[in-house]
Amino acid sequence: MNLNKNSIKKLVLIFLICAADILWSAGFIYLWKTKGVVLSVKEASVNIPGIFVQNLIVEAVPILLFFLFLFRLGKNFQTEMYLKITGKMQKCTVGILGGILLALALWCLVTKADKVTVLYNLLYYTVFIAFAEEFVVRGICVYLVRGEEPYIRYLAPNLLFAVMHLFSYANWGAITVPYVISFVSSELLGLLTMGCIFQFLKEKSGTLWTAVLVHAILVQ
Repeated sequence: MNLNKNSIKKLVLIFLICAADILWSAGFIYLWKTKGVVLSVKEASVNIPGIFVQNLIVEAVPILLFFLFLFRLGKNFQTEMYLKITGKMQKCTVGILGGILLALALWCLVTKADKVTVLYNLLYYTVFIAFAEEFVVRGICVYLVRGEEPYIRYLAPNLLFAVMHLFSYANWGAITVPYVISFVSSELLGLLTMGCIFQFLKEKSGTLWTAVLVHAILVQ
């Protein structure tokens, strides 16, 4: 692997972005858990305003990055971030995936008693999870290393994506040495592979929305 100084700077930058994102989120969630005030999306109907504000705070870094890059890229923002949906194939793909996601939501509305939580979870998993992760990792991070070799463009952002799940896979509990070893040996490769698949879907379809919707369907 022969990396020049510019490539190393880019890798450091995407590392800092991902580190800031997960450490900000984890910091607040662990703090709230310690105080016993963290709200669960599984019981969102109990306090919709509260859970919404909590989600906004946790996702403050992606929100900040969204507006930062919107300002920085200007009229090229949608194109560079792959947020456009153009052409029959893209529209058809996004339409089908959107239909599947809505069908899952409707199924949950029919089979589950707490309709408000079902509707909020649709918002939560689509926007606060799928879009936020895809925009930061497969959007911004991939954009920053867009001129690098494919193995760097795929492995660097998606390895960071995998590591970012260290806290959530522990259910925001204690991060012990045995847990870290277990996570690295049993979860890391699968998450890395999934991230690469999301990136392939984005680049193959020409729009980030394909990856966002597939991601949302999987976590819904």
